[in-house]
Amino acid sequence: MEKPKPNYLRDGIFIVVMLLAVLLFETFSGNSEEVHTYNVPKEKPAPAVAPAATTKPDPATLIQFAKPQDWTNVTDDGSGLATLSFALPGNAGVSAIPLPARLAENPMIVNMWREQVGLGPVDEAAAKSLAEPIQIGGHTGRIFDLAGTEPLAGQDTPPRIVTASLVLGQVGWFFKLSGSADSIGSQLGTFTNFLATLKFQPAASQVNFDRLMAEAQQAGPPPPAPEVAGPTWAKPAGWAEKPSTAMRLGNFTAGDGQAEITLMTFPGDVGGLLANANRWRGQSGLPPVDAAGLAGATERMSVAGTPATLVEAVGEKNGSISVYHPVGNQTWFYKITGPSAVVTAEKGAFMEFLQSIRFPKP
Repeated sequence: MEKPKPNYLRDGIFIVVMLLAVLLFETFSGNSEEVHTYNVPKEKPAPAVAPAATTKPDPATLIQFAKPQDWTNVTDDGSGLATLSFALPGNAGVSAIPLPARLAENPMIVNMWREQVGLGPVDEAAAKSLAEPIQIGGHTGRIFDLAGTEPLAGQDTPPRIVTASLVLGQVGWFFKLSGSADSIGSQLGTFTNFLATLKFQPAASQVNFDRLMAEAQQAGPPPPAPEVAGPTWAKPAGWAEKPSTAMRLGNFTAGDGQAEITLMTFPGDVGGLLANANRWRGQSGLPPVDAAGLAGATERMSVAGTPATLVEAVGEKNGSISVYHPVGNQTWFYKITGPSAVVTAEKGAFMEFLQSIRFPKP
């Protein structure tokens, strides 16, 4: 039976969705001072009439470029987010996507790309060491060259992703070349030359992400992978339940509303335990730990009969207790955050909550 041919433009959409998952995860876990809520429907019914035209900006108002001769414009990459998108010989693809600037420095992004080529996660220090400087439109950016060692399912050759990023004002620009290892090798020089000759326009540093994400929803990206069935739990006495949202499946307050308790889930490992533990520690004003120090900063536990890891990060003023819980192809996060004294006082109730969690039997 003939193997299906990989579609690297389509596969690139998954990376975009994962980038947005990180953005939403940061927003709903207290890593952003300004909160925007994006309601993403699980299913999009077929419209009775053609959708209204979007106001997506003309790429020329953001970036001027000279397209290489053997690259073909792709008018719809399926994500609704790419400013530029090209199909290359050998079934490779190139895209340019603007996202909030803070994502350009997030080590979880690197681990998502590594996962896409079949590599394991690395810690923050190792992720930074993988970056090399590169010229992008007269600015110095970073480039990551990640090559798999084995073909993925349905493929004949190992995959390779080369991603360059550049921060301009509030915008992080991501330029991605993806495909099989042999097709990328022949296109890498063209790709880096393409980046060097870009001409950014003033609007490239002032992208309206609220509008961009709304338009991406209208474009109707592919549905996510099937979700793991959600758990049930018992609310401790003294906790106030709040309405759930698209991200917060469980949503509570405690300590007269001073502490927040959330239950969320995301596809994949969302960067791995070390990156998440250090992010939670940073939010509480604590220093990061390396891979060797992770065991001393975490505690192994069981949630619903399966392994999980508890991260207690209580700083001088603010604190959190978080649980990292991989289940199938998703990771569940349970977290209480707020003033340190309140988080400490509610630890017993939080542990009671964790022990009450039950997942449906398969």
